[in-house]
Amino acid sequence: MGRDKNKRVINFKPSFTIFAPLNKKSTGKSNILDEEIEAIYLMDILGLYQEEAAQKMEVSRPTFTRILKNARKKLANALVSGHNIEIQSDSVDYIVAVCLSDEDNFIDISSNMRYIFFYKIEDNNNITLLHKIENPMIEKDQKPAVIIPKIFLENNVNFFISSRIGEGLKNSLLSKGIQPIIKSKIIKKDLIVK
Repeated sequence: MGRDKNKRVINFKPSFTIFAPLNKKSTGKSNILDEEIEAIYLMDILGLYQEEAAQKMEVSRPTFTRILKNARKKLANALVSGHNIEIQSDSVDYIVAVCLSDEDNFIDISSNMRYIFFYKIEDNNNITLLHKIENPMIEKDQKPAVIIPKIFLENNVNFFISSRIGEGLKNSLLSKGIQPIIKSKIIKKDLIVK
């Protein structure tokens, strides 16, 4: 009898979970587990070393190596065989960042507001304020594309909602696996990303 699998820390939440060939009918399906897409994200998107990636997932390095190998094998098989790729996720929790002048004012939500608020969304329903920080863009004379993605990675942000996002910041966020969402105005319940 096998032992129970330890819970892995999963922070990446892909915006797209189904991929299919366009030019021919799919010949099958490859299911990628959330821990496998997390391993791909940490290694191939963020460029971490295996030891550091294993620590982020709170698994041993050999376990991380096995997860990564399985993920890459499934992806390669899907690409070579023409299978659909479906990312299976047990996690419905994610973190949303939004820049505001204060906690109750969702009228202006641009990246140059005084604070960055981090909200945890649980079960696509409960909204909890994790914390807020002073927006470093107010004091520093640097581009948002340099500062904001780093802060979001440190806080495990999955989505950034703003009324406007420059192309540099948008591309930088996407390259880190953080999905920018542009909305002209929101109310608190709009933090739930569907």
